[in-house]
Formats: sequence, structure tokens, C-alpha cells
Amino acid sequence: MTKAAGRTPFAMTLAAALTASLLPWHEAGAQNSDRITSFILSSGGLAQIERQVRVADQEAAQLPVPIEQVDDVLKSLVVHDPAGHVTSIVLDGEAPVQEAFSRLPFGPEDLASAATLASSLQGVPVRAASGGRTVQGTVLGVQISQHENDEQAVLTVMSPEGLIQTLRLGADTVLEMMDEAMRARLQEALQASAQRQSDTMRLLNVSLSGQGERDVGFTYVVPAPVWKSAYRLAAGKDGKARLQAWAVLENASGQDWKDVQVTLVSGAPVTLSQKLYQRYWHNRPELPVAVGAAEPPRVDTSAMTDMMVEAAPSAPVAAAANAQMRMAARQRPLALPAPAPQEVVAPREGQTSVYYQLPHPVSVAAGQTVSLPFIDTEVQAEQVSVFQPQRGSIHPVAAVWLKNNTSGSLPPGILTVYDETSGHLGDAQLASIPVGESRFLYFAEDGKVEVRSEQQPQERLSELSISQGVLRAQRTLRQDTQYTVKGAPDAPRTVLIEQPRRAGWKFESKELAGETATHYRMKVNVPAGGSATVHALMTRQEPQTVALLDADEQTLAAWSTHVADEHTRRQLERLAQLRQALSEAQRQEQALDSELSSAEQNQARIRDNLAAVPADSTLGQRYLNMLEKEEDGLQALRQRKQAAQQETASRRRAMEQALSPA
Repeated sequence: MTKAAGRTPFAMTLAAALTASLLPWHEAGAQNSDRITSFILSSGGLAQIERQVRVADQEAAQLPVPIEQVDDVLKSLVVHDPAGHVTSIVLDGEAPVQEAFSRLPFGPEDLASAATLASSLQGVPVRAASGGRTVQGTVLGVQISQHENDEQAVLTVMSPEGLIQTLRLGADTVLEMMDEAMRARLQEALQASAQRQSDTMRLLNVSLSGQGERDVGFTYVVPAPVWKSAYRLAAGKDGKARLQAWAVLENASGQDWKDVQVTLVSGAPVTLSQKLYQRYWHNRPELPVAVGAAEPPRVDTSAMTDMMVEAAPSAPVAAAANAQMRMAARQRPLALPAPAPQEVVAPREGQTSVYYQLPHPVSVAAGQTVSLPFIDTEVQAEQVSVFQPQRGSIHPVAAVWLKNNTSGSLPPGILTVYDETSGHLGDAQLASIPVGESRFLYFAEDGKVEVRSEQQPQERLSELSISQGVLRAQRTLRQDTQYTVKGAPDAPRTVLIEQPRRAGWKFESKELAGETATHYRMKVNVPAGGSATVHALMTRQEPQTVALLDADEQTLAAWSTHVADEHTRRQLERLAQLRQALSEAQRQEQALDSELSSAEQNQARIRDNLAAVPADSTLGQRYLNMLEKEEDGLQALRQRKQAAQQETASRRRAMEQALSPA
């Protein structure tokens, strides 16, 4: 890395990318004296270009624009006339060849031969000569036929005297259109067709209404090569480091850049394009001619409903910024000697972007790539090891905690990390860092440090209460995570452990050093060859409601073991006993139901057998005795079931009374 002296050519590189689109204006033959005054290059791949054109009175300013940029110029062009205003902006159509041929009875494809041209001139007076013979008159048509490998064409005309004449068209055919106006339009079409072969520009004629000689400004936005940031981070002392940023640009314009003033813009603008130069035609539906009777209207079968659609209030946009790390521990600097840094460009913060205006113009030849520093300053930095459980590795990631204490936001880019003894340590991706904020820049895996974790999930019940037959409890979920850190054998480490945030969970840790929108960060200093333990507790409160009348005795007994209040505990134990008695009564009732159903089925079988034999037979008498005994048994079962039902109802009333408020 070299120390920047004064203004660097870096700025120019970005600007140059945009300049290319304007430099051809001179070569296109613009009549006005114009010059580029400013390029503002955006990381969004666009450039805002400002030009000045010298005009006098109501002279029109002519601006040649590459065809591929016409849409963007039409979209964004702003004219600044100190002594007047714009009356119109005129440019050639998108398809001048089609426009020229639209007034002729033939198209460009008909110019391939005299025969095809003559066939499209029906009704046009012509003079034609071929094979030593000449005819003159109005074209009636051309008959083209194929004989073996030879194509033959015969022209038929009607002379002014009304005579029909034919002429075989050969290789020596001479065809002359007698209509002078048509000949002139054909010449225009041919010129437009010839121009199309090298048509890469469009000339904007800007009509102005002002008076006097003056400079008129033109501002517009066109596509440009995206400029890139490349950072170098070198060591300093006392927790400081030297940060240098370089911009990488390519002059892909095909034009040399000479003394171009450039401003670099880093941001994330919304960039859109629209084909304003292309013609769009509205397709109108064809209305058929009404013939006969009209179709009957559709039968209305639905009732009309009045509907009011209320616009949903716009939700406020919440800007959630990551909390800055509270780094109170001793910082271990990266020790690589470096010359005293010097900030190359004084940045200017905008609403959504940061601007780096390069003070000196730069010249870069076409096709070259240039890399120039635009930041060279001292920043706060600390080397740490960051453990990220989601990576699935027991080793943390080596990182630099970098705080942006410069005067402007740092654009995103790639960063190279150096060390005094080892040299290159690794590369990192630097996201955009606003002023005053800090970020971790990960550049390698720290294989000398190991971090292992063990989780112990727990569940507890608290705050139990009974009201109106409902038990309400607070269910506490706990997840205790223990991180065991094994340090490097040869050097101390500052280890940060990231634990993901979980919605609805509360985080606790003595080693908590900071948090972001997505993670909690715990910090511990581990000596060389040593170890450390970090505890993280996450808790969540979940309310739970249970209808005690429907709860079984096991659930009630289990709840009673979690209650600290003696009165509530005894109440739950009593309810568990009552629920057990109710459940026993219900089981007895269900058993009698099953027994009664079986007896009724047996009785129905005996009745069927009795009906199948003579009543006075021996077998009939036997079935009759069996039926009497079965009836006596059914009567006893019904009485027992009635008693069981009364017992169940009594047990239920006892439990309901126990659940009723005193």
C-alpha cells in the first residue's frame, strides 16, 4: 500500500465510465460548443452526467445520444436555461427506414430486382426497356415463372393510347418511374436505408426560447460500469489500525478520459428502465356490425351487497439498527507498521447514500483499468474469535471487530487483512458500515480454539390458582446452554459466542457483551493454554388453562406436586380423590352397560329359537324356562345400572360442589 499524495486518479476512473457516453457527441457533429462538467457515479450502475452547451438567442441545442441510452435520456433529462425555457425536444423516430418506406407502395425487400419492384408498382406509370425493346404505360402486373433453373418475368402495361403491351424482363432491364414525387420519396428511403447501416446515434434537437448568448445545462442519468471497493487493513498501536479503500474502475467506453471530474456514490438506489423510445399501439377491440335481434340480457340472480373497503393504515416503517458491541476489555492490536494514514476524500453523507467527490480530474486511456485510493485513515480495530453454532464446527471464526470512526459511511467491498509476523491472514467481506457503527469482518477459521456446547432443557410450573373450576398455571420453559472454550496453546484469545435470538424468549448471561437484531453475543477472555465456561439461559413463560372437571386423577395429582401453596395443594389432592371416585363409578356404569347389552342379545336369541319350535314341545318348554330366567337376570341388571347411574351422578355432584366457590 502506498500513501496517497493529494488527489488520486481513482475518482476519475468512475467518472470516466460515464463520460464515454457523452464524448461521442462531438464526433457526431454537434453544432454547439459543449463540455462535460460533472460525473456522479453510483454503485447502482448509473451515472448522473452534467453538461453545458453554449447557445445564442433561440438557437437549438443539438445533443447526439447513443441509441442504447435514448430511453434513459428521455426518462431523466433536465434542462437548466438561465435566460429561457425549453419549448420542445425533437429527435428522429425509432425506425426511420420504415417511416420512409411507409409512403411508398413497396418495401425494402422489393428492391432486390427489377421484377419484384415492378410487381409492386401496379397502377404506377413506368418506362421499361429490355432486350432492345421499350414499353411505356401504367403497370398492370408482373408474371413471374420458373423454367428449370431460370426465373422469367413478364411485365404488362397499358399505354396512354389504351394498348396492352408486354415486355420480358431480362438481365439488361432498365426501369424508370415516371412519377417525379415517387422518385423523390424513393431517394429519401434509400438514404434512410443507407444511414441505418451505421446508425448508432440519435440527435436530440432541444428548442429554447431564451435570448442572448449563454450556457445551458443538461443533466441526465445513464447506465455506467459499477465501481468496486477494495480495502486493506493494516496494524497500528493501542487498538488502532490503518484502513485504506481503493476504487476499481474500467474504461469500457471506447473513448479516452481526459480531465474528468468524478464523484463516487455508494448506496442502494432503486434503478428502473422503460422503453420510452419504442412505439406502443393500443389494440382496440373490433365492434361487429349488429345484424338481427339483440341477445337477451343476462339474468340477474344475485342480490346486491353494499361493500365498503377501508384502506388499511400504512404501517410505520421501523428502522431497526443493530446495537453496538460493548467492548470494554483490553484490545489486542494488529501489529503491522504503516505510514501515517491520510484521508484522501472528505465524504458527504446524503439521505440514503454517501458521496466521495474527488478534487482533481484524472485521465485514463480507453480499455484500461485503474485502482485509486479514496479512503486512507485510522480506525478502531480488535482481533477476536467468533463462535457461530449454526456453522456446525467446533472452531470459531477469526475476525476483526472494526468500528467506523471515519467521517463517512464505508461502501461495501472486499477487505484484505495483514499481520506483522504472518503477513496475509485472509480476506473478508465488508458490508456497508454507517458512521459510528461497528461490524465483524471474518477472515479465517481459528483452528487452535475449540468451543463445545451442552444444552439442558427444563420445564417448570408456577403461579397455580383455581377459580370457577378452572386451574390456571404459568408454564416456564428453560434452556440452559453451557459453552466450554478450550483456548489456543500459544496465545491468549478474546472469544465471542453468538447465540441466535428466539421470538418470545428471554436471554440471560453474565458474559453478555452485546446483541444484534438476530443474535446475542457473549464475550470471554481465554489465556494461552487455558479454558473458560460460558452459561446462557433462555426462558419463556407460557400460560396454561385446565378445566378441572374434565381432568383425570393422574393429572390432578401431578398438578398438586407443583403447588407451593398448602391450601391449593390440599384442594387439588381432594379433587384428585373425588375424580378417582367419579372415574370408578363411571367404570362400573360402563361395565353394567356392557353386561346388560350382552344379556339383551342373549334374550333375543332365545326368543328367536322359541318361535322356531312348537310351544308345547319339550324343546319349546326348555326355551320358555330359559327365557324366564334371562328376564329375571335382565331385571336385576337394570336395577344395578340404575344404582350405578345414581352413584355416578352423586360423585359428579360432589366434585362440582368441591369446584364451586365457597
